[in-house]
Amino acid sequence: MYERRVFRGSNYSQMPLQTGEGESAAARAAEARRRAMARRKAQKQQLRGAQLRLSSPPPVHGRRHETIQTDTYLEELMSNPPHSDMCTQTDLFLDRPVSPFYIPAKTGADVATQVYPGDLFDFDMEVQPILEVLVGKTIEQALIEVLEEEELAALREQQRRFLEVRACETGEMQKLEEREKRWQAERLRRMAEYEEGLSMQKEMEERIAASVLMQGYMADLLPSVLEGLEEDGFLTDDIKQDLDESFMPWLMKEVTQELHEMVSSRDVLTDLVREILENRAELYRALHQSRQEESEEEGPTQPDVQLVEHMKLQTEIAKITEQNKAEGNLNEQ
Repeated sequence: MYERRVFRGSNYSQMPLQTGEGESAAARAAEARRRAMARRKAQKQQLRGAQLRLSSPPPVHGRRHETIQTDTYLEELMSNPPHSDMCTQTDLFLDRPVSPFYIPAKTGADVATQVYPGDLFDFDMEVQPILEVLVGKTIEQALIEVLEEEELAALREQQRRFLEVRACETGEMQKLEEREKRWQAERLRRMAEYEEGLSMQKEMEERIAASVLMQGYMADLLPSVLEGLEEDGFLTDDIKQDLDESFMPWLMKEVTQELHEMVSSRDVLTDLVREILENRAELYRALHQSRQEESEEEGPTQPDVQLVEHMKLQTEIAKITEQNKAEGNLNEQ
């Protein structure tokens, strides 16, 4: 089972590489160890099989087992059975002779007839009918083939004309079919558009009727409902609420600040103008008193121009004061 020269396995598998004479000593030692281990393993298996093999129970004390034959026919058992040499003298084999050819037996009587040249067959005369038949058949076959070729050409030409006519008719038929399909599609499209228009008109009429009914029904109901919702606080205008809560306070604040600045600037300007006018009025008054005293000493004269200007300044101061009071009341409002 471990002979390396005997190949075992598939014929299509890759053959193992043969080391040959170039095999190393380590490889030979490994192969020897492998063989020894395989041999010991085989011996162990044989011993284990012998131990596990079923056998008869051991003999009782004082007896022993003997090997006997239990077959139907007994056979004498011996280590070296007797034997003797015998011989027989036979003649040499002789070669068989060759079998003769078969010759049938002759029957009847032999007769003969003398035929002279030209008595039975004249080739030049006898060959004429055969030649006429051959030439006639050949010419006839050639004519038949020519007529067949002409007929085939005529059939091909007729088939070509037929195919051309059929192609024209097929193209015309396809055009008619396409036109019929377009007409059918156009008719179906227009019918669908008409039905869609009818449905839309009907739907529009229903919507108009519903809106009219709803307006007539909700004319009296809607104001009370909206008023109730508005009172309950459900309908609130976000823009108005934003204006009331955010924009208007900011606008009032900015306007008030701007008006305060304007009033303060006007008050300052008015105070400056009043102070200037009062100073000028004091100067004019003093000047007027001095001149009045001088005029009293000199006698009555015409009214002075400076006195007229003094009166005008007093009038302007009164107007500015009243205007400031009116503007202050307006800013407070």
